[in-house]
Amino acid sequence: MLHDPLTGLPGHALLLDRLEQSLIRARTRGTLVTLVLITGPDDVLAAAKSLRQNLRPDFTVARYGDAVLAVLAEHDFGDGEPIAELIRQVAGESPQVHWVTSDGDATPEEVLSTARTPPERH
Repeated sequence: MLHDPLTGLPGHALLLDRLEQSLIRARTRGTLVTLVLITGPDDVLAAAKSLRQNLRPDFTVARYGDAVLAVLAEHDFGDGEPIAELIRQVAGESPQVHWVTSDGDATPEEVLSTARTPPERH
């Protein structure tokens, strides 16, 4: 199933395909890809709707898991932190946001694994 029946968003399989295509474009065009995972929104449907309405139309908003949404963004420069902060504000109700930016020199699985692992606090 390519789309999540509850939210209508792309599901896990479609997210992986789009991530793989974005990483290929990043390698060949010299751009960047940022993947943001939003975990624990109080209302997944409301957060999904808000993300779709308030983010650029070329960003992929997907349902990655039961209480996990994902946003995939391609951009020319930067580390993705401004994108993650925008998503945190748009998602509402203080969800946890984890993100990773790649220049395309990683597999989709490596990008997802890195995004799922919260950074260490020092």
